[in-house]
Amino acid sequence: ERALEVFNEMKRKGVQPNTVTFSALISAMEKAPGGSQWEKALEVFGEMERRGVEPSTVTFSALISAMEKAPGGSQWERALEVFGEMKRRGVEPDTVTLNALI
Repeated sequence: ERALEVFNEMKRKGVQPNTVTFSALISAMEKAPGGSQWEKALEVFGEMERRGVEPSTVTFSALISAMEKAPGGSQWERALEVFGEMKRRGVEPDTVTLNALI
């Protein structure tokens, strides 16, 4: 929640989020107290796309990891969909990405 507060404050102050900002926020959703907030991570990813900010390998890896750590069981099917989108966009997976998929 704190990460979202800081993100929203940045936007209010006119700071334009970039790939690093969005990736860090998605990563924070993965590590949220009480378990991964993978649905919020997907919302953040959607906002990133609406703003025309290009996701990186780090972005996709964080999103896949958030799904893998979903409370109540992994969202592995959605994680595979995200991985497919990553490949369609020509974003190269790295070791972190592939480990999150295992």
